[in-house]
Formats: sequence, structure tokens, C-alpha cells
Amino acid sequence: MALDKKLLEDIGAPELEVQAVEFFESLQQAADSGNKEIDQPYGQVTLGITLPPLGEGDRGIVYPLRSHSLSLPEAQVPLCLKVAKQQPVCRERLLEEAMTTDFFLSEQVYVPRIFHLDPLGRFCIKEFVEGESITSLYLRFNDLSVKTQQLILEGLEKFLNRLLELFKKRPDCKVSVSPNNIYVLSEGGRFKDPTQFVLIDPGTTLKKNYDGYTFNKYWNEVLPDRIRKYQRTGYLQWLVPQEVTKSERDEAKEFEIFRGLKPAEIFLLLKTAKTIEFEPEEIILREGAIGENFYLILEGEVEVRRGHFTKPGTWRQRIGRGSVLGELAFLLHVPRSMTVVAATPCKLIEIDQDQFNELLEANLTAPYKLIKNIAVIMAERLFQLTLKHEKLLETQELNDPGETSHG
Repeated sequence: MALDKKLLEDIGAPELEVQAVEFFESLQQAADSGNKEIDQPYGQVTLGITLPPLGEGDRGIVYPLRSHSLSLPEAQVPLCLKVAKQQPVCRERLLEEAMTTDFFLSEQVYVPRIFHLDPLGRFCIKEFVEGESITSLYLRFNDLSVKTQQLILEGLEKFLNRLLELFKKRPDCKVSVSPNNIYVLSEGGRFKDPTQFVLIDPGTTLKKNYDGYTFNKYWNEVLPDRIRKYQRTGYLQWLVPQEVTKSERDEAKEFEIFRGLKPAEIFLLLKTAKTIEFEPEEIILREGAIGENFYLILEGEVEVRRGHFTKPGTWRQRIGRGSVLGELAFLLHVPRSMTVVAATPCKLIEIDQDQFNELLEANLTAPYKLIKNIAVIMAERLFQLTLKHEKLLETQELNDPGETSHG
């Protein structure tokens, strides 16, 4: 499903990044002023947008759409607006989403229809679908009638198996089966018989691995684990982790965080850890979410940001192999201070807090050594920041000798 070279060059134009930032800034200013609606031009289309957004994903933000300046006679249904974030890959993925939408609709899988797609992938106008997510249904499942429970289970099993079949048929159309990405429709407060499921976001997630998936595993293992993490962290990314291999452990043992640990201790710490692969612009840590796990970068680079858009030329920090992510929130149980996204295709080792705490409760030395190394890394960072701050003060004193602070 690759886009042609000329189009990739067009959607990578720097001015499109500037336009995206200006668009989001306008909406942010309107929201900060207490406005619930805004008429905002974008790509020669005037869009009547309702605030706040319906939701935010890795590569786009979705808003209720009350009006538009286009002629769309076929769009006689409630609409929403999906806007690509500022990076070129976000526009690329939105253009690809139109292709996956056509594919799933042709295979009788219900996905929201796209009525207008900006030719440069800046935004699309889609059908707004109301329903209840699998996350919500799972949490209240025991309160449903036996008949409704049976309808949900039978319908979801059929829907999931159909998706898995299509992923094999078209690997380039592989998407997330997150419980937040699958909804069941209702009429008058009641589910249809048979139930009708909808794939809310058909954006591609090509590196996700669904080998060996069955409905029983999905319902009894994957969903409860994923929903538990939704509840604890507010983190909505769908991850399909893999066991850390021996070669990956051998790579990781050279990392600074394992300094002074014996091979057997590193093995103990990593035997329950997982590796997770991310594509560019996928969110790894979300600013404001409560920290649960921390990560080691095994391959690739990540970028640290604040907020969901960043002005071109402003501060961004990239970090790579061997670096640690999320250790402060992991130790102190505080909200993440920044958003971290994949800057390149990358692979991370995830260390789970619950399993790490089990090692601590067993009074083993390995986790305490790791905590000591994290403390040393954080102290070294603080020392370097202090040096930079002192140099900045010295520069200010040289430039403004009469305004030196004493105290």
C-alpha cells in the first residue's frame, strides 16, 4: 500500500508542518478562551469544529464536526473530523487509512466511511459512529443479561476471527484490535441480534504480531491485562509484547543501567520483561499519564516532546540505544512529565512494575542494584544540569554585571 514517490515528497513539505501547528494552536487558543465551537479554515476548506476533541491517537486527533464548506450530498449522517498531527508520517498514515477503509468495507467489515480526504493527508471528514467500546462492555459484562452476554461473545469472536483472516490475506492492512478500537452498535439502548461490531480506526499497525491469537486468549488474557493498564495509566496504545530473547539480553547487559550486575542477575531481571516494537510517531509514554513501567531502548531512537504539537525549531531531544525511559515515574508513581514518541522504527525492553515489585518483596539483590544504578543515572543528569545552569548564570553575570544576585 505504498504511496508514490511524488506524493511522499509533497506531504513532507515543511510548510505543511507549519500549517498543522498553526491549526492546532488556533483550536487550543479557542479552547483556552472557553469557546465550544470554532470555524477554522484548513486546506482551502472551512471547518466548523466542536471542542473539545473526541479523542487523540498516535498520529491524529478527532473532533466533532458540525459544518463544512464542501459539497458532500452523500454525507447525510453525523460527521467527525480527523486531523493528522504535524509530522509527515502522520499525513502518510491518514492517506493509507483511506485505502484500508476501502479494503475493509469491500470485505463487509464495518468501518466509518470517509466522505472527504484532503489530497495531502492533512485531514479527513468521516462518519461519526456511536456505540460502546469493548473496554466498556468488558468492565460491565457481569451486569449484562445472560442473553446479552452470549450475543456479545458470539459476535466478538466472529468479528475478531474475521479480522485475523483478513490480516493474513492483506498484511499491509493490519490494524489494532485494541478493546478501545472495536465498538458494538446499539439501537434504542439495545444491542442488535446478531450484534454489529465496528472497527473505529483502521489506521495501519504493521508491526503488531497476532500469531497464535485465539478468541479465548483475547478475551481471557489479553483484554484483562490491557484494560488493567488502561485503568492504571490512561495509556491507550495497543502493545503486543514478545519475550526478551537471549541475544537481546546479551545486547542489554552492556547498558549503563546494568553496571555492576552479574549475568545471572541481569537474566533474573529480564526473564519476565518484554520487547515491544514501535513505528515512527507511535506514542511510547504520554505526558500526564501515571507511570507504571519503564523502558530500555534496544534499537532505534525516540524523541521527547511536550504536548501533542511542537513548533518547528523548538526544543526536541532525541535519545537512543541503551537509554532509560520513564524511570522517574516508575519509582515515584507520579505522572509522566513528557511525551515520548518513536522517532524511528525502534525496539524497547519493557520492565513491568508488578513483576519488579515481586523481586523486591523476595529480598533479592538484583532489583536493588538496578534501583541504585537508576539513582546514579538520575544524579549524573542532575549534576550536568547544575553545571549548565552555573555556566548560564556566569554568562548572565558577564553580560549584566550590575544585576548580579546575592543570595
